[in-house]
Amino acid sequence: MAQTKQQRERIVLAVLLVVAAVVWYFYFGKHHSTSAGMTVSGKYTPIDAEDYSVIFKDMAASASTVYKPSGRNIFIAGPVPVTTNAAETVVKAPVKKGPEYPTVHQPAPPPPPVLTMKFYGYGSLPINGPRRAFLLDGEDIRIVQEGDTVQNHIKITHIGNDRIEYEDTVTGQKNSTNLEAGPQPQG
Repeated sequence: MAQTKQQRERIVLAVLLVVAAVVWYFYFGKHHSTSAGMTVSGKYTPIDAEDYSVIFKDMAASASTVYKPSGRNIFIAGPVPVTTNAAETVVKAPVKKGPEYPTVHQPAPPPPPVLTMKFYGYGSLPINGPRRAFLLDGEDIRIVQEGDTVQNHIKITHIGNDRIEYEDTVTGQKNSTNLEAGPQPQG
């Protein structure tokens, strides 16, 4: 007896439906009262958790506080300035103090840096090249650009049309020198 292609497909479909029903029954059909990994032994007691309502009340109380300045500046070291009323002022006898020592003064800030070389000109390379300054150091000519260091501690920060600006790398102080006339040819 020869089966047609359509009959064979129906038989395979019926077998697959039976296999699906068996798998469904074994995996989803049975109800487990406890999971395999957990077992309960004894009576359930809840954990001893802290009551957070007290904490939330404290947070609400601290959030509603208002800043009231006391008159003290926290950025200045020293005692709080005392304000007195004229009616409450009491004259006290002067207290004898020990010997007075001279007060120590802060040293004066260092003088601005001085460039001992004469700034007598500037130039630049063609097509947007860096600007260079010509400095006369006695008989020698030094050519520097922005960022160079001269005299071991003076850094050139800007070369302008009529002035050169520089900074002392030791103290951080800045200064500038104006353009001076260069050496005149002897004639």
